[in-house]
Amino acid sequence: MTRRVLAALPLACATLLLVAGRAPFYWPLGLGVLAMGSVVVPWRASLTTFGALLWMTAGAAVPLLWVRNTSTEPALGLSAAIFLSSVAAVRLFFDQALFGRSFDRALVIFACVAEGIGVRSAAYPYGAVALGASLLVDLGGGFEALRSWARIPRAATSVVALGALLATFVSLSLPVLDRATNRRFRALFAGRMARTSFTPHVRLDQSGFIRTNEDIVLRLHGAEADYLRGAVFDSFDGTYWSTSPHGAPGLPGPATSARTEVDSVEATQWLFAPRGARIVSDTEWEADALGALRPVARGVKQWAFARSTGEIDAPTELDGTLPARLAPKLRALALEWTAGAGDDRARVQALVRHLHEDFTYTLDRPATPRGQSVLLDFLLVHREGHCEFFASAFVALARVLGIPARLVAGYRVVEHNGFGGYAVVRAKHAHAWGEAYVPVASDPTRSAFEVFDPTPAAPTLAESRDRTVAAFFDYLWTSLVAFYDAAVATPERTVPALGGAALVAFVVRALRNRRRRGRQAKDDVDTPPGAFVQFEARLAQEGFVRDRAETLESLAVRLEVGGREPLSRALRRYARARYGVGEASERDLARALEPGGD
Repeated sequence: MTRRVLAALPLACATLLLVAGRAPFYWPLGLGVLAMGSVVVPWRASLTTFGALLWMTAGAAVPLLWVRNTSTEPALGLSAAIFLSSVAAVRLFFDQALFGRSFDRALVIFACVAEGIGVRSAAYPYGAVALGASLLVDLGGGFEALRSWARIPRAATSVVALGALLATFVSLSLPVLDRATNRRFRALFAGRMARTSFTPHVRLDQSGFIRTNEDIVLRLHGAEADYLRGAVFDSFDGTYWSTSPHGAPGLPGPATSARTEVDSVEATQWLFAPRGARIVSDTEWEADALGALRPVARGVKQWAFARSTGEIDAPTELDGTLPARLAPKLRALALEWTAGAGDDRARVQALVRHLHEDFTYTLDRPATPRGQSVLLDFLLVHREGHCEFFASAFVALARVLGIPARLVAGYRVVEHNGFGGYAVVRAKHAHAWGEAYVPVASDPTRSAFEVFDPTPAAPTLAESRDRTVAAFFDYLWTSLVAFYDAAVATPERTVPALGGAALVAFVVRALRNRRRRGRQAKDDVDTPPGAFVQFEARLAQEGFVRDRAETLESLAVRLEVGGREPLSRALRRYARARYGVGEASERDLARALEPGGD
């Protein structure tokens, strides 16, 4: 029974982690029942190698099919954890461990590590500690070994140190593992389904479910920002948005605020920045006619921006153009929604209010019947869609009222790392919104383009200050990378620091060696001197072999009884010189062992 409990204990921890990762209830429930059943049922299936592989394949196929066909979006780590935990649960019923017990433990460990990738639950660290404890108990020989550790402080300290080293290794390796496996896991579990991400192309005829993507794409340090522009579109054919060629834009004026440093995970052709911002780092950049920023180089991973003064662009004829077939129905709807509005700003705000209150956000957009306008179907029939539908509807309705407007695709900044204080932008934070040319709130005599977001509150864009284990791993990794970059960039500081560290290490090691030699000298006080070793060898040749537990006084008595009185007297003199008052030198001890002396 004890062996079965130990085998099922790690899987029970993995099941608890699935609960912490908000897995569907039937997965933790099913795995928990299997773990309990493996303890209660006394028999084990004795299978051939082929049969065992067949059962393992069946255990893997069930969660794989579920993940690929579910209508909800499981987290990447959650998908892998369910997959590996299911295989581990099936293996509990094998009589003989295929590939060995180490493989069973590895399955559970990989399941829990996969769960740690992107887990947004504060319960994960405690579940990981419970898993480590159960594995140590299993590896160390069971509950008896655990009790023995408690009795032996040195062994317990070693176990704690080993656990700390393991935790450090996992904390450093998880971000690397995350980046190395994301694409492979995604291809395995998510198939070819669409995923949230920034794209420089916007089209409304793509229906079906869009999965959220938890991959980190940007990290922002410094002054806060919100809407980061990527691509700006001014031409719309009713389905597809595009950017029309224009002349050179008016560049922003001097920077007027603190800078924001941006680190991109991968090289990008887009310099994501707020409207009206300018690049203030050494990155060579250019702006298109609509104010979108791009690097001159092929791709960059770091840049900095700051808000500036001055207008970056003015409305053009295309900012008010719509397909003629859509204009009548759009105009009727726009006039209905903006009835009573006093100026263009009030009309735009009325459009945003109706889209917020009367429509529903969803990533599972139904297909539009053939031959019908996708935009009109969204506005008049289904009234549900994602941000590209809301932004397209807003811009189209503003244009039909004579208000210049554009569609913008980029990212929202809504998540902050609770440990490092920096902002994190994930692929799921990709967003589309509108910019309308309206009277300035502080000066109604002047008009300018302004950001308007017509999309209702979306789950992917909820504000958060993340303090989960995943946030800690990301903070630790970014801190190490920043430390390494700073060390490489300033060798005049790094080299002396490394030299100083090496010198300190050398001094510490010299002091430790000195202390070690002192302890050895102290331990050697009871070691017999060379003269006595030779004396014992002489006695052994004459038939007097001393037992290690025999005292010198007892040996002296044996020598006297055996007719070796001179040797007995020499041994007594040696004992007085060695263990009497004061200290005797090696020469004094050797002289005392001479049979003729007295």
